[in-house]
Amino acid sequence: MKLSVFGAAAVLAAASSQVLAQSTCNQWAPCSREGYCDSNAMFCLWGLCDPVKSFNSTSCWQPEACATQTVNFDSAADAIPIKAYSGNPSTNAFLSVFEPNHASVANGNLEMKMTYDAAQKKGFGATATASHTFQYGRVTARVKTASVAPGVVSAFIIRNDQTGDEIDFEWVGKDPSEVQTNYYFNNVLDYTKMVRYNVGGNTAAEYHDYTMDWSAEALVWLVDGKVIRTLNRKDTFNPATNTYAYPTSKSRISFSIWDGGNSGAEGTQQWAGFPTPWGPNTAYQMFVDNVQISCGGDSTHPPTSPSVSPPVTLPSSVYPTSVYPTSLPSSSVTPPKKCIPRPHY
Repeated sequence: MKLSVFGAAAVLAAASSQVLAQSTCNQWAPCSREGYCDSNAMFCLWGLCDPVKSFNSTSCWQPEACATQTVNFDSAADAIPIKAYSGNPSTNAFLSVFEPNHASVANGNLEMKMTYDAAQKKGFGATATASHTFQYGRVTARVKTASVAPGVVSAFIIRNDQTGDEIDFEWVGKDPSEVQTNYYFNNVLDYTKMVRYNVGGNTAAEYHDYTMDWSAEALVWLVDGKVIRTLNRKDTFNPATNTYAYPTSKSRISFSIWDGGNSGAEGTQQWAGFPTPWGPNTAYQMFVDNVQISCGGDSTHPPTSPSVSPPVTLPSSVYPTSVYPTSLPSSSVTPPKKCIPRPHY
């Protein structure tokens, strides 16, 4: 969906679009994300922040090093809304990146919920992303999916949004006994590389362990400790471009739930099942019991906090980069409402 700006900012947009078309973020709201500026983690976190459109080359926070750890989701601090994140990855393992927030810790799980958004005529889900980065290593998540109805998509991914490199497990509601594995390189959306695997049970009724073991030379997917797929980097070589179509970028581990059945994209709807059934009180939930992360390669350095800008008292409202009014009161701008996590195509 497009982000909306109301009040005085909208008036300025109409009056000054040509004059300010090249404007970027200012020093009080230095970080750019999807055309908007602010100073908190929702905009400044590495991977979300656009370094080209931000105020300067140091505005975006630096990537946090990987941390070998087990997250049991036995503390509310294990997953928090990203706007509450102070910049210390050792304090909060996962961050809920969308508003309204549908991800939280409850009953010893990371619980992620999707409810109906009447304005968009589809479900509004959640994405929880790791506060540490990850580049090579092994990650296992014990997951109970939301595959209780057609169209509901659950995902466990390793992704760099800037480069488009991704490794994933995905579950679609129309096939509750199945998990799908896939990978992407350099944002090339080649769905032909997806491989299905029958887990041997109902993924929405039972917890299973899902593992991605990623090295510079091979990718291995496992379910309940059993290898179900192996990809060797050498087998991804493309002689036409003289490149290996193999994900290598520093990334983040994430979980998400979203509405594929009502996405409006025919291919996505066929893949996920459609329509996604909704009633007045319908809510779909995905549960993550624990995550075990073992860093590998050059990601074994101790975690470090990003460089966080000091608090400021001047306006830090969410400004569109094409309309940034330097003296507009913060009450005149509505923060952007995000759509479904990582929409499919």
